[in-house]
Amino acid sequence: MNSGKYTPIRLAISIVCSLVAGFCAASLYATFRHGFTGEAMMTFSVFAFLYEAPPYLGYASPIFYHGLAIIFATCAFLLLCQLFLSMRDREHHGTARWAGVGEMRYAGYLQRYSRIKGPIFGKICGPRWFGSYLTNGDQPHSLIVAPTRAGKGVGVVIPTLLTFQGSVIALDVKGELFELTSRARKSSGDAVFKFSPLDPERRTHCYNPVLDIAALPPERRFTETRRLAANLITAKGKGAEGFIDGARDLFVAGILSCIERGTPTIGSVYDLFAQPGEKYKLFAKLAEETQNKEAQRIFDNMAGNDTKILTSYTSVLGDGGLNLWADPLVKAATSQSDFSVYDLRRKRTCIYLCVSPNDLEVVAPLMRLLFQQVVSILQRTLPVKDERHEVLFLLDEFKHLGKLEAVETAITTIAGYKGRFMFIIQSLSALTGTYDETGKQNFLSNTGVQVFMATADDETPTYISKAIGEYTFQARSTSYSQARMFDHNIQISDQGAPLLRPEQVRLLDDNYEIVLIKGQPPLKLRKVRYYSDFMLKRIFESQAGSLPEPASLMLPEDTNLFGDNLSQRATGTTMLEAVQIEPTDYVEADTSLIGCLKKRWVISTGYDSFGFAKIRWSSRWPGLKSPVGNMPGERLAMQVT
Repeated sequence: MNSGKYTPIRLAISIVCSLVAGFCAASLYATFRHGFTGEAMMTFSVFAFLYEAPPYLGYASPIFYHGLAIIFATCAFLLLCQLFLSMRDREHHGTARWAGVGEMRYAGYLQRYSRIKGPIFGKICGPRWFGSYLTNGDQPHSLIVAPTRAGKGVGVVIPTLLTFQGSVIALDVKGELFELTSRARKSSGDAVFKFSPLDPERRTHCYNPVLDIAALPPERRFTETRRLAANLITAKGKGAEGFIDGARDLFVAGILSCIERGTPTIGSVYDLFAQPGEKYKLFAKLAEETQNKEAQRIFDNMAGNDTKILTSYTSVLGDGGLNLWADPLVKAATSQSDFSVYDLRRKRTCIYLCVSPNDLEVVAPLMRLLFQQVVSILQRTLPVKDERHEVLFLLDEFKHLGKLEAVETAITTIAGYKGRFMFIIQSLSALTGTYDETGKQNFLSNTGVQVFMATADDETPTYISKAIGEYTFQARSTSYSQARMFDHNIQISDQGAPLLRPEQVRLLDDNYEIVLIKGQPPLKLRKVRYYSDFMLKRIFESQAGSLPEPASLMLPEDTNLFGDNLSQRATGTTMLEAVQIEPTDYVEADTSLIGCLKKRWVISTGYDSFGFAKIRWSSRWPGLKSPVGNMPGERLAMQVT
């Protein structure tokens, strides 16, 4: 089939030629009816049919109606013949073509804004027009390939967060998604959570992945803990691969032991193994103390190993991910849970996993753990009647998280459990580097919608060109004979050519993107930019109020500063009484301390150059205002409302 670019023109020419042929046939029929003699043949006129028309005769003769039938029959016959000849042996080089707007709208991929429920990938027109948006239709998973500053954030990620009608877990590098979309999600009815364990102001919700395992029946804990260990503990280098299984077993035993002790946190596992002394003595002691059979067996086996072997196991365990819990912020952020994964399908929830680019690889073990557990919990049971919301995993720069084995496996099955993946990478080579060639093909074959923007590497344009395919066209060649001046031959043959060559992909206009959809022709669409789009801009600018920030997190050492009795560290009035006193009263507290009460606290950050105390206030203590006066010295007056 020829390229779709010339089909309308050729179709129009074919129709005109068929009408002319039909008109001639009708005129020949009219001549025959009036006596088709040799003399009549010499005087045959193509306008003979017009002489039978009502304007000429004043009435419609039977010959006129017969002529009309001949015209339509001739047109239909010639058009069918041309179609048959054009299709015969013309598609063996390829049938690639660009998709039409009508067929994509009919297939459900192009929708008006009022009918959008899934992600937004592109648009058929400019930002100021009421055009249709490209959504995912019945394809659950998508892949966005775009280098830095290509428009994936403003064109796909943010529009999706502003409009997606379901639960979302978004990997938010730099925290921009939370700042730009969290208020819109909250106003649409979402429960919004910000999980940012390394936030400089400690503003993070908490998530403890061990609580889910502790809530399971004892006979199921071992298997779920092994799944947890497989995603958290990864080998750093080939030298660690021989010890990774033992390190994971050690982690499993530690989790089971801490659950038994009543401290079901990964931070407790870190503290358990960080105890001073010989490791074989520690493991022998733990084997005696634990009642869990699996944990006891693992500790017994470890206690019988050589000291060097144990050192290797614990080193691989720490380097593989457990050392992250040496950070008190991570410990505190994973000590409890503010949200439940079980609610994601039941009520709309938006969880932002905020992390700075510098910290992304540092907290990668924790993020892998979270994604693994969410995937595992979603696939435990099929959705019931009240679990009607889909869960979108929005993974921006997800290659920095390392290999997500749970995600790689779940991509083929999680759609039946209302799970969707949106993977965002800068080039296809990023997949190869993390998941090797087999893993890359697994992602490509299971992402039904693939969006490509301004690709600059070598692999991606080649993949796009091959995926789109070739079309068949007629090539005409002329050869001349030197012996005879005017003798020449013309040959017409069918040949194939790529619909879009790799170099054309690299030169793609910055305002456009290429979309490949499983089972559909390729599309070339305009990018969406939420800040200039007519509909999306209204949603973005309608956001009001403050960001749904969590309160600053309280660390264990903050509580220790006050001892067992908080009232001993305040003068004049205890901290417990301070919340209930009159608005005109004052409370004096040491400015060198961090006062806390049920996570309502205020941090003293020292003194400025003038000797005045610098204070950062927590929104979780509604009765605490800014200081009445910043007074130098050891104490600070605070007003309570």
